[in-house]
Amino acid sequence: MALGRHSDFNRLWFGQTVSNFGDKISLLALPTLAVVVLDGGALEVGVLGALRFLPFLLLAPIAGLVADRVSRRTVMIVADLGRFLALATIPLAFALDSVSMTHIFIVAGVTGCLTTFFEVSYQSWLPQLIGTENLIEGNTKLQISRSVAEAVGAGAGGALIQLLGAARAITADAFTFLISLIALLVIRHRDVRERTEERKASAKAEMKEGMRTLFGNPVLRGLFTANVVVNLGAAMGDALLIVYAYKVLDLSPGQVGAAFAVMSVFVIVGAVLSEVVSKSLSVGRLLVITAVVLGAGYILVPTGGAVGGFVGLIVVQAVIGFVSPMFDIHVLSLVQGVTPNEQMGRVSGTALSAVYGALSLGYFAGGALGEAVGLTGGLAVAGAVTIIGGLTLLSGPVAKIKEMPGGDDAAEEGSPAADDTKVTA
Repeated sequence: MALGRHSDFNRLWFGQTVSNFGDKISLLALPTLAVVVLDGGALEVGVLGALRFLPFLLLAPIAGLVADRVSRRTVMIVADLGRFLALATIPLAFALDSVSMTHIFIVAGVTGCLTTFFEVSYQSWLPQLIGTENLIEGNTKLQISRSVAEAVGAGAGGALIQLLGAARAITADAFTFLISLIALLVIRHRDVRERTEERKASAKAEMKEGMRTLFGNPVLRGLFTANVVVNLGAAMGDALLIVYAYKVLDLSPGQVGAAFAVMSVFVIVGAVLSEVVSKSLSVGRLLVITAVVLGAGYILVPTGGAVGGFVGLIVVQAVIGFVSPMFDIHVLSLVQGVTPNEQMGRVSGTALSAVYGALSLGYFAGGALGEAVGLTGGLAVAGAVTIIGGLTLLSGPVAKIKEMPGGDDAAEEGSPAADDTKVTA
């Protein structure tokens, strides 16, 4: 592994691993505090959930502009410090018996906004930190950390909430951002920007430039379209999966939890094996195949449930979990690999805004479909949308890309990718 001795990346990786576990604590602790301590209900929990995604939808393009104008590492440090301070106010207010629902909403909104700026800057900074030739390995390791946190973080967070209470448990999450901040401070690498004359372009002009890059480059345009459509379909499917498990298969909460735990384990396995699989299939083919298999998984949920019940659902969940991180890792790595460094923030910000918008729309559309055509029909539509997203890659140069930019054989000879994405033939 090329990054095994990359001290700066390992510091970033450590900080993000700790922070990911902290996120899972607050993901459970904030709603728990709202419901158990402040007597909130479904509306309050829904608002907290919306405050996680809405900042990405509204602010990611602005965060991208900031990431291209100032030091990305500095933005990340400020975001970590802000999240630490915001979350630390909750246990302090609880100790003073002054915590309120409004206070929780403000903290959730502030941390959501700061997370948007952090994520856009982090995705924009990584290619420069480790080099485009190491992007798949770097994104794979970071995805593994997120997947492990997803698999065990909620359980650990629940135990911590049970032991300390929700407000005090949030203290642990606050300190994970402090650890991430310290990890960033000791990274020796600094942003390297091309020296240019004093900027004369307005923010509006610079954002238009980023849009032209995103939609003018055939590879970036193809990845953007596929990623948005695949995430739309996957969100529709996810919205229906848990309802299908309870309403149709009549599973218990323990069985549903076990099925999703199995999926989380296979997410980790998929992330670990993603680089090996891409070398066997080529990056372009991997993206198409994983999207198609992901969509087929949603379509097969009713078949798996009908044939195998609980076991059938577990098998389908394992397949979905296995292919999802492979698609995500390689889309992100390709975007980072072909986007000019000076525009990375704007391209990432616009893409993240659209993806989170697709997720929000997908969850809503999935629920509406389930009501209109039934759970089986809704899952079939969700799967079809996901498959269509993957198949859109066949109409452009992405499917022909063999390796990441920086490889010796990154695209089929003579393909458009060789000219348009700085990928060598």
